[in-house]
Amino acid sequence: MAKTLSLDPVTRIEGHLSIETRVEGGKVTGAKVAGRMFRGFEQLLLGRHPVDAARITQRICGICHEVHGIAASIALEDLYGLPPTENGHVLRDLILGLHLATDHIFHFYQLTLPDYLDFSLLRNYHGRDERIAKLDRIIGSSPGTFGNQKIPDALSNAELTAEMALGYTEAITIRKTAGSGLASLGGKVPFCHAILPGGVTTGVSSDKLMNYVNALEQVTDFVNRLYLPQAKALANHFPHYFAVGRSHGNFYGNGGFTLPGEPLFTAGVLYNDGRAEPFRMNTIAELVDATFLDDKGGIRPDKDGAYSWVKALQYAGEPMEVGPLARVAVNRDAGFVSLLKQFNQTVLRSSVMGRILARAYEAQKICSHLEKILPRFALDQPTINPPDMLAKPDGTGRGMSLAARGALNHEVTARDGKVTGYRLQVPSAWNFGPTVNGRTGTVEQALLGTPVQPLKKKGDTANQSIETGRIVRSFDPCLACAIH
Repeated sequence: MAKTLSLDPVTRIEGHLSIETRVEGGKVTGAKVAGRMFRGFEQLLLGRHPVDAARITQRICGICHEVHGIAASIALEDLYGLPPTENGHVLRDLILGLHLATDHIFHFYQLTLPDYLDFSLLRNYHGRDERIAKLDRIIGSSPGTFGNQKIPDALSNAELTAEMALGYTEAITIRKTAGSGLASLGGKVPFCHAILPGGVTTGVSSDKLMNYVNALEQVTDFVNRLYLPQAKALANHFPHYFAVGRSHGNFYGNGGFTLPGEPLFTAGVLYNDGRAEPFRMNTIAELVDATFLDDKGGIRPDKDGAYSWVKALQYAGEPMEVGPLARVAVNRDAGFVSLLKQFNQTVLRSSVMGRILARAYEAQKICSHLEKILPRFALDQPTINPPDMLAKPDGTGRGMSLAARGALNHEVTARDGKVTGYRLQVPSAWNFGPTVNGRTGTVEQALLGTPVQPLKKKGDTANQSIETGRIVRSFDPCLACAIH
């Protein structure tokens, strides 16, 4: 007999997300993924000065704010015909890269590990490591997160659990250090107001640059010493998750980090049958059949057949997975393929553990790239080619960039110097969009076929939903970005 299991709201994510699954024969046979909130930044930008978008769009999200400022600025540069200065380009890449690396760290430690670890094991620790003794006090203050003993297959190795718990707490300090480095270049964090079309307005002194360098060195050390090794350790203990959470197998990624020559990432699309092609923006369709919107973007909360505030994004009629795993797939990254072979994975496929490893691998790759481009910054050169704020541009500008969660596109249309249209195509809309035209959304597809744990006792559904939570969080959902 079929039954319905719901996660509403899904916790440890950004935004309001609901997951409803139909379970038959111990497996998920149907899924609905729904964004439960609407704010509408696309609408509130209408009628404003175009440059306002560089700052206002950063308020879309409390986690991935800088990425919107950069994507908006690239779109505005296209609108104004305004290239950034060399220094401005360098600074933007330095800001974006450090943000991406620390966002990946946050996802692994704060948002993912509680799905796999039973931190209450640390209560049995009787050693002399004061750091672990302090963790016991943290567990006592937050039993819901750190003392969760309902995970049926939690990591049983107490020593490794302690090491990962120490990584959890150190990750918080590392993000604080990274925030200081980002503020040195971007003026403030969160919401770097210095990011504008033409570059970055900050007067970067040698002291500010050295503060950033120090932050980057500490983040790089953390990634190499803890993050990537512990992501590998998690994969070793949960190898079956290389076969869980598979989407349609279509990947889309944007290019990025074009300095100093060959881009670190190239744009492209890879289909599940192995076909690869260059990315074409006019091939994207925004579909609202199952969304509480009409074809003109008007709000329709009582619309028949709708169940989410998130649009369905499709490329040539196909749902796409975006994110770090998509980036390494599109780029046919030999280093990541070699990493997978350590776990007897011979083919790069969509999976929970593939996504977790791809984030850690990408964090290391980005940190290495940032160290290489640092020497390109010249203290005596301008950091911005400022736009003419009195100009009244007409036309459309597009900005294709990166967020930690995947490909990010901004499009601004202006008439007589005022915004007449703004379009946001964000990673979580690609991944968490609803079913349209018979094509299930990316995460909905990833949930299908998932085995569900048998009910241990009546009413205890937490045990049954652990696989669903692991699959959903492996995509690092940001519904605050997706609902506009």
